[in-house]
Amino acid sequence: MPAADGAAPRAAWLQAATAVYLTIRVSALGFTLMLPLVGAASRAANPGLARIVGLMFVAVSFHVFAYVLNDVVDLWLDRSEPLRADSPLVQGAVGRGRLVMLAWAQLPIAFGLVWALGAHRAALAMLGLAFAAMALYDLYGKRCRWPLLTDAVQSIGWCALLGVGAWWDGPVWATRTGWIAAYVFFCVMLVQGVHGGLRDLANDQRGGARTTAIWLGARPAPGAGIVLSHAMVGYAVVLQVALWVTGLAALPDASASMRTVDPGLAGPGVTAWNSVAMAACVSALLAAATVALVLAYRRRAARRRLIAAGAWNIVTTLFVLPALVWPALNAAEAAVLLGALALPITAMLVYNGSHWRLAPQPQPTLRAARSR
Repeated sequence: MPAADGAAPRAAWLQAATAVYLTIRVSALGFTLMLPLVGAASRAANPGLARIVGLMFVAVSFHVFAYVLNDVVDLWLDRSEPLRADSPLVQGAVGRGRLVMLAWAQLPIAFGLVWALGAHRAALAMLGLAFAAMALYDLYGKRCRWPLLTDAVQSIGWCALLGVGAWWDGPVWATRTGWIAAYVFFCVMLVQGVHGGLRDLANDQRGGARTTAIWLGARPAPGAGIVLSHAMVGYAVVLQVALWVTGLAALPDASASMRTVDPGLAGPGVTAWNSVAMAACVSALLAAATVALVLAYRRRAARRRLIAAGAWNIVTTLFVLPALVWPALNAAEAAVLLGALALPITAMLVYNGSHWRLAPQPQPTLRAARSR
């Protein structure tokens, strides 16, 4: 029958798309795409669709390098992690050698794009810092005796990617861009050291990995729970407070005098009215992120609910970044920026569903243990 004839090709297409989705971690692509775009918009209003598209291609290349190399290096851990069981690399459907070649091939691609698009050498320097920092993290991130240090190195790499867009026309030290970079730094520290560390805690501990969560005293509980130390909870709270401080500090000032001192502080679209609206939007997103964080650390639930609450903290935290530069973009630029962040998140939700690919577990108590 005709329906049956078309079923096999459709299944093959879907399988190939899923393999690409998992191999290059499309679920995290929105953050990577957004950073250089936000960096460009933090420096000047209306950077232009041509520049935005060029920056997106550079970001995709960097993303492939960062995540593919990380997965190859961490294969020794991923083989025993249920959340990574569907990875083509873990399943042996694609070899490590091919993925290593794919990862390192991104360097000439990314640098060639930046050079061909006519960026200033300062943007090339920022791109070099981003690749170097990410390579250091990928190679030593779960092997270093001081995991906070490697978390910070990774954060610097993502901030440097933001700097590629900010310094596309040359190095200018804009205060507001600095605050946004600080926000990105603390965001990555929270995602990597807290959410990622707790998500993978049991497997990391079994495999002998060194992570911030383990270093701060978190440990698996019987069943599917997590025992949190006071140090772990305190670290998460400090990072969330830092996001409040840097996020609000990065809001543009609508006054003409401030724009005269530093054009990067506010675009021409920033008026007193929409400046207040931006502040309200950023505050609401940060408040939602804080609520999600509280749910993650106070909910008496299994690992599945911990992961879900942490995911909502990440999503709301990330949406602060486009909110900070929204008035500096025209309608088309804003749509591209929002789509770059929202579409990968939507793909993640469609693929994971509400269960996050975790089977229902007994409901052990998630509690704060005494600090060691």
